[in-house]
Amino acid sequence: WYRWVPNIRYVAFFKDPLSNLSQFALPSLIMGLALAAGIMRMTRSMMLEILREDYIRTAWSKGLREAVIIVRHALKNAMIPVVTIMGLQISALIGGTVIMESIFVLPGMGRYLLDAITWRDYPVIQGINLVLASGIIFINLIVDVFYAFLDPRIRYR
Repeated sequence: WYRWVPNIRYVAFFKDPLSNLSQFALPSLIMGLALAAGIMRMTRSMMLEILREDYIRTAWSKGLREAVIIVRHALKNAMIPVVTIMGLQISALIGGTVIMESIFVLPGMGRYLLDAITWRDYPVIQGINLVLASGIIFINLIVDVFYAFLDPRIRYR
């Protein structure tokens, strides 16, 4: 590993917080980069599409500064579909943590879920699925709130 990653061993968080956090560096990097690529690609394609719109040309002809046009007009409108993709990818991220915990031998609910599946411990499987599903529902709620912030046409009463 060329000393990029510390040895994988579990250390209690309050015993050595720095060592505990360092063991999550490589799994976090792998999962983050995989998801960031799709988000960046979607943001770029939406920005290129939005920058060709008539209201952007109107903003340029009014003499608005480039930063104002990009941030207030283009980026705000381009983020609407990107937020949708981010909500879906965060749901996939929750599922990916189960696999990452197994690969990197990290303690957590994912390992506990896989052990419960192996031993056919159905109440534990149902409980963990309930927690994970609740997290995904909460993420979707956050995405809907962002929609109301980004798109003035969407207002909740």
